[in-house]
Amino acid sequence: MSTVGKLVDEGARRLPRRDGLLDPRREARWLLARAAGVTEAWLLLHHDAVLPEETAARYDDWLARRTAGEPAHHLTGSCSFWGRDFEVSPAVLVPRPETELVVAAALELPLPEGARVLDVGTGSGCLAITLAAERPRLEVDGVDRSLAALEIARRNARQHGTGVLLVCADLGSCLLGGYELVVANLPYIPSERLGALPLEVRYDPALSLDGGGDGLDLVRALLGDLPRLLAPGGSAVLELGEDQADAVSTIADAVGLAVVRRVRDLAGCERVVVLERRM
Repeated sequence: MSTVGKLVDEGARRLPRRDGLLDPRREARWLLARAAGVTEAWLLLHHDAVLPEETAARYDDWLARRTAGEPAHHLTGSCSFWGRDFEVSPAVLVPRPETELVVAAALELPLPEGARVLDVGTGSGCLAITLAAERPRLEVDGVDRSLAALEIARRNARQHGTGVLLVCADLGSCLLGGYELVVANLPYIPSERLGALPLEVRYDPALSLDGGGDGLDLVRALLGDLPRLLAPGGSAVLELGEDQADAVSTIADAVGLAVVRRVRDLAGCERVVVLERRM
């Protein structure tokens, strides 16, 4: 019989401990809860409960794919971000907890009623949709060069009842500007480091990871266009990789932007920068 306890034990045995999978038992319980459509708390309270064979079969398939390195969120097709579930797929970057720092920093800005906001490289739409849901009077646009990603973002926007406008374009090149806020989590991994990323991360689309030689190719291009995209006095909130904040500050200063805040993640990395367009 496929009891909760036996299935969790089986998963804990089969899943390998590695970077990106540090607690096999916890991961097994997380997968089983989603395969069964219950909470992890329910599993803990019903150790001897017998689960349907179709649930056990789905769980068995997920264990095999997870063992091979496929991200857990690709298996379930969803990921939690800022307290909301977002559809994800191999077409988009799986939202990471540190990206919530972009939301937190953006929501602290004194944006006027009806402010225009642009999310560059929107992917799943998690940034644009979260800002639109948290501040319904904002006018939020999202842009991405991937049609497959925009289809995921469109479904997420509809699921969360937001009127985010989604545009297919390369960065903000086709947009007129005048935004009070621009947010972005662009690719920032140096190309030579891609092969050393944890196996799970390498399942994300390369377009969402590869930042070129120093990791800043797309960030540099966006910084150069921000004086045009931003309204006078407008702000930008960007997520960066490790040890990139100083370089970004130098680039920003050269194009008429000022870094007014740096935000560290839980590991102490200066993960997010807040910039302002000089008047």
